[in-house]
Amino acid sequence: MRLVGIDLGGTGIKAGACDETGRILEHKSIPTGLVDGPDAVLDRMAQLARELGATTRVGVGSPGLIDHAGGRVLESPNLLAMQGVPMRREIAKRLGFAEKDVILENDANCAGFGEHWCGAGVGESDMLMITLGTGVGGGLVLKGAMYGGPGGMAGEIGHVCIDPDGPPCGCGRNGCVEQFASATAATKRATAAGLPREKPGDLALLSKLARASDGPERKLMHDIGRDLGRGLGMVVCLLDLRVFVIGGGFGAATDVLEEGIRAGLRDRSYGDRLQSVRILPAKLGSDAGWIGAARLALVG
Repeated sequence: MRLVGIDLGGTGIKAGACDETGRILEHKSIPTGLVDGPDAVLDRMAQLARELGATTRVGVGSPGLIDHAGGRVLESPNLLAMQGVPMRREIAKRLGFAEKDVILENDANCAGFGEHWCGAGVGESDMLMITLGTGVGGGLVLKGAMYGGPGGMAGEIGHVCIDPDGPPCGCGRNGCVEQFASATAATKRATAAGLPREKPGDLALLSKLARASDGPERKLMHDIGRDLGRGLGMVVCLLDLRVFVIGGGFGAATDVLEEGIRAGLRDRSYGDRLQSVRILPAKLGSDAGWIGAARLALVG
């Protein structure tokens, strides 16, 4: 069986086909082209699905809060052009599918579902996937199933407030995790600190230098990790989760963020359970989102 998933992003659309075990058969990536308007973006998504061999169903991941009943994105600070667009209906129309055969879900939920299926979370009953990119997304898996909550808003770790007096967030509130630990926020923090000295704001170089020596780069990465950990501490207190999988572009720095993350967890949670908390780097890279969306085409 050929399963097709699409991962819509602000700059690129990733899509692919896999079999029922998650083995990748084919994958593609094209620019999103938001400047061309929603209709053009929907056309591109449908064309990718056709090229990849979707004949009966397709899973779609999109940033933001999803209206599952209406098949649209309610709110997406990082993808404003697609807010309110009846995405499920429009993709189904372009593909000649019934609406029920286009399964629309939050992109971080899809990434978490993909990592749980055939990535870092294999064999885990409960886990939270955190994606560190333009924003901070979260995908929650409980008892082996994706959990979005009655309104589809569960797992939104990026919009947990850790400092009510902190910087304004695109969601309209202040001090969200996203404003401290996303790749965007990390770049701003590094630039403001003049780090790394050779090229302020370069996160790849910052991570490399943080690994190499106990200098200001490592201190900054510790602080960024600590702020993320403070948000995760609230999750530990509420759900007693023990497994966190970190992905997204900035997720490549998990190894140098981990010490700070654990410090943040200690700040905002309690009990001896922190000894059993595992912080795992994602394994599927940029394929996680579309693989999870493809899995939705299998299980609905």
